[in-house]
Amino acid sequence: MAVWYEMEKTEKGIKNFLDSNWGFHDFRIEKIEYIPGKDCVEIFLKYDSEWLGGCVTLLLENNLIIWLDDDSWGSQTGEHLKEMKEHTTWVEAERIFWAATDENGHPVEMPQNRIHQIWNTYGKIEEKDFELQAFHGGSPP
Repeated sequence: MAVWYEMEKTEKGIKNFLDSNWGFHDFRIEKIEYIPGKDCVEIFLKYDSEWLGGCVTLLLENNLIIWLDDDSWGSQTGEHLKEMKEHTTWVEAERIFWAATDENGHPVEMPQNRIHQIWNTYGKIEEKDFELQAFHGGSPP
């Protein structure tokens, strides 16, 4: 099983990324850091069930992935993007690499129960299997 994944830059890829991570509902930003040598931004999110937070919005715009730490705008179009960028944390990227981590922040293999999930939504049981795109090359560039 892979440790690192790359989000597929399609609507299906965005859906798999968000759904396999529960839409990042009740996650909070632990740390955001720009790494100049890699020209990348590392975002560490922490799941905290006592923290009642929203979800993350992702969309594709001009061949870039736009990550917004906000779930209030509803529309997945870029219609209100400029306005949203004024009021929330956001990052634009060409690619997203991601991994689950242990309690010390070290990447670990994705738990099977995150790839093959059972959802109970208002008494309706659904099995979800996510096709995640493994990153082959060790740690991301």
